[in-house]
Amino acid sequence: MKRLFILLLAVVFSTQLIAQPDTTKVKTKKNLVTVDDKGNGTHVKVGNENGIEVITDDWGDTTKVRIGRRTFKVVEDNRGTHINVEREWDRDKWTGHFNAHWAGIEWGMNTFQNTDYSMYNGFEFMDLNIAKSITVNLNFAEWTFRNNANNFALVTGAGFSFMDFAFDNPDLTIVKENGLIEPFYHGLANPKKSKLNVTYLTVPLMLELKTPFHLNSTRVYIAGGVIGGLHLGSHTKYKNKHDKFKDQSTFNVNQFKYDLTARIGFGDFWIFANYSMVPLFETNKGPELYPLTIGVSFPNL
Repeated sequence: MKRLFILLLAVVFSTQLIAQPDTTKVKTKKNLVTVDDKGNGTHVKVGNENGIEVITDDWGDTTKVRIGRRTFKVVEDNRGTHINVEREWDRDKWTGHFNAHWAGIEWGMNTFQNTDYSMYNGFEFMDLNIAKSITVNLNFAEWTFRNNANNFALVTGAGFSFMDFAFDNPDLTIVKENGLIEPFYHGLANPKKSKLNVTYLTVPLMLELKTPFHLNSTRVYIAGGVIGGLHLGSHTKYKNKHDKFKDQSTFNVNQFKYDLTARIGFGDFWIFANYSMVPLFETNKGPELYPLTIGVSFPNL
């Protein structure tokens, strides 16, 4: 136990010393070595708060070696010499490495908010089966602009969003007639499912904050901002017991959209909510429907 402490002292006193009554500091190009004799023990510190610190008490029966956030305690007692390893966390020192959380895979369920079917006399033909109305997002690019303290950042990137809107009535689909979206019923036996699929290229602009809180020793993050979307294509798909039908069209889907997004997570597990500020269909060319997606995200895969 004492050999490690003596070795460190030898390194300190073999360099150029600047002596004070209780404190000795040695300056080099990259590190600052400090030796403090505080009466109840001796502290030797190399580098800043994220560096190495060795603490020994006056009795010489306990030596603590802290490397970053981990502390190794070498204890000598009536049981002999043993080592305890602890992970320390200072709530007032919560900066450090910042890792943004956009790139990865997301999965969510879709619904509609603030619906308006007034141009259809209130006939709400696009009721959804929410359990089957699934969004899958593949976010493939990420760029981060951090502050100097590494506790928040502006995050952007790119991804693809594949949104399914599964109709509650599996015999129902939609068609584009005379420039308008209209309901259409196949009337075939044993309908299985019917859905509208819409694909977007997405670009986020979010502010992400690293909080001083932990969950199971993992830092908690929060983020919020907007996600822009460019409509790449859409199609309907209908299936019964024997047949499949697929119709590819723009279906009057708005070419551009932007979602408000709110996110919270720890490690590589996040919960998010995206609310579209732009209706799914162009004005006066379909029902006024604002998609809401709530799901989970697995960034940094």
